[in-house]
Amino acid sequence: MWKKLFGIITLTSSIVFAEEALQELEQGDIDFSALLYQQIGLSTVGNIILSPFSVLVVLGLTLFGAKGDTAVELSQGLHLPNSQEKIKDAFKSLLPKLKGNQYFSLSSANKIYIKNGYTINPDFLKLAEDVFETDLESINFSDTSKAANTINKWVESKTNGKIKNFIEASALDPLTRLMLINAIYFKGNWTSQFPSQATRKRKFYKYGKQEIEVDTMFQSSNFKFSDNKELDAKFLQIPYKGSDIIFTIAVPNQQNGLGALEQKLPQVLRQQNYSTTKVNLYLPKFRINSSFKLIPALEKLGIKKVFSREADLSGLLTNKEPLTVSTVLQKAFINVTESGTEAAAVTGVGVAPTSIIIPDNGVNLRVDRPFFYSISYKNFPIFVGRVVSPEI
Repeated sequence: MWKKLFGIITLTSSIVFAEEALQELEQGDIDFSALLYQQIGLSTVGNIILSPFSVLVVLGLTLFGAKGDTAVELSQGLHLPNSQEKIKDAFKSLLPKLKGNQYFSLSSANKIYIKNGYTINPDFLKLAEDVFETDLESINFSDTSKAANTINKWVESKTNGKIKNFIEASALDPLTRLMLINAIYFKGNWTSQFPSQATRKRKFYKYGKQEIEVDTMFQSSNFKFSDNKELDAKFLQIPYKGSDIIFTIAVPNQQNGLGALEQKLPQVLRQQNYSTTKVNLYLPKFRINSSFKLIPALEKLGIKKVFSREADLSGLLTNKEPLTVSTVLQKAFINVTESGTEAAAVTGVGVAPTSIIIPDNGVNLRVDRPFFYSISYKNFPIFVGRVVSPEI
């Protein structure tokens, strides 16, 4: 009896610990997403598609090869849970959930490319395989063209061909020891699709008073809607069929209010006070491709040692030589249409030595100005971005 009771207590404690770890990871993902986006937004003009979650996964994996102050700084900068056990439990619980079904496609894939003749630390490899479901492949980084081609083919296969030419041969050299890559791909259909015959050229007001005509979708449906007076913005959630994945738009009330809204992004990404409301929604179609070198933004978030000569990444390889992260790249893509959304992102960490009848009832939401959007799994932001000029 006591053995059975002990087993039940142990199991219950383990579940509670995992839930606590997952909640901490969720909060950290929100904070990190907001801060990284803000840094990217400051240095980027125009539309953005970014997956902070992809960065979180690949640098979270890197964390387990880091030691000492390098590990502490990396963990704090990524806003991860306060112990490696919690980090492991949280990712082990979350990552298997990011898989598709018959209604939508969702995949998060990890890969480690290691230079021929080098050996991964067995403890790091076990964790990479068990927790992050990571594949390992040896590669000849000395042949930079062939190595880049190999990596690019894998990325393209994991993003349904949407991310091409992820890394250039010039980004690799014979000193590259490892490439750690995370690829995220999502394609889903709206629960309530926009009728294609309702799409019209409608006005969109860019920054200032510049007015353009863009393909704008329309539907009148019940949505989760919130008018947040404190943030001076309206929020609306569009669910995807057969999933816990939600597309959220945040439209500032002021014509040029996106900049002020972006400064409050941690509050924007948190759950709003939604109520189900009949909404006449006008939403532009858009397609965005983005490419970012992320080290400058990450350094501004306090992650510095891992990119410097002071880095301690001695837990990655059995070969004893100083290592540093020399490259963090991300390419991302999103396409929003009447039927749904297709989005993809890849982050790589390079490690080297050192005419429709409009209803007359319901709320009218015209997304006719620069706005912020996110795609989230439950409350975990996966993709975030902004549209300042809808492009197709």
